[in-house]
Amino acid sequence: MSSKLEFRESVKGAWHILGAIGRMDTVTAPEGEKAGLAALAAHEKLAFDLTGMDYLSSAGLRTLLRLAKQAKKDGKAFALSGAAGMVKEVLEDSGMDMLLTLYDSADDLP
Repeated sequence: MSSKLEFRESVKGAWHILGAIGRMDTVTAPEGEKAGLAALAAHEKLAFDLTGMDYLSSAGLRTLLRLAKQAKKDGKAFALSGAAGMVKEVLEDSGMDMLLTLYDSADDLP
């Protein structure tokens, strides 16, 4: 299976939503980090939406953690939304659900 990651951007209230679609693995994690950092630089609140993500590796976890750390350093809000299935299991099994703010969907963002 080839690695592919696409992004869709939208807005919900004060939140900028960066929707990731596909796989975030060793090959595509740098793309995810680049897109996430660019969105963080331009917006005060970023939700990384995982609804369309069907695979998340340790490299993807590392990317999400780096984005969260950068947001904290910059005094910005960062959250994850829409994690389901295998992606949600990976977040829970790794303990990332305790380190990052997760919402069931982008509609649940405050």
